[in-house]
Amino acid sequence: MERVRWAAVIFCLLLLGQIIRAVRREHIRVEYSMAWFASVLALLVVTLWDAALEWLTDFLGVPGFTEMLMLLAGLAFLFTFFRLTVEVSALKDHNIVVGQKVGMLEWEIRKLREELQRLRGKDPDAS
Repeated sequence: MERVRWAAVIFCLLLLGQIIRAVRREHIRVEYSMAWFASVLALLVVTLWDAALEWLTDFLGVPGFTEMLMLLAGLAFLFTFFRLTVEVSALKDHNIVVGQKVGMLEWEIRKLREELQRLRGKDPDAS
């Protein structure tokens, strides 16, 4: 059990370092990193706190600590992936609206150019 526990701790610390590094280098926005940050910290706390891990194992009826850690890791990352899926869906909807607005603006510019050319063609003083 101790090997699995320390492997989980090392993994959590490495992932935490990667999250902080990505935020500092602006590869990920702070609001998106919060879900990852919370998941990693929750997993780290449960991994290091024996009483919490033991209580959760008994409460959920999981046969062992290793299985409990894997279950918690899976649930934490499932939550994080769901949160990011919601954000991606919202961005897709936003992109559709922006695309439609760009299309309408291009149409309006084309109409204004045609009107300008028509007016220039009628006005002999225009060059």
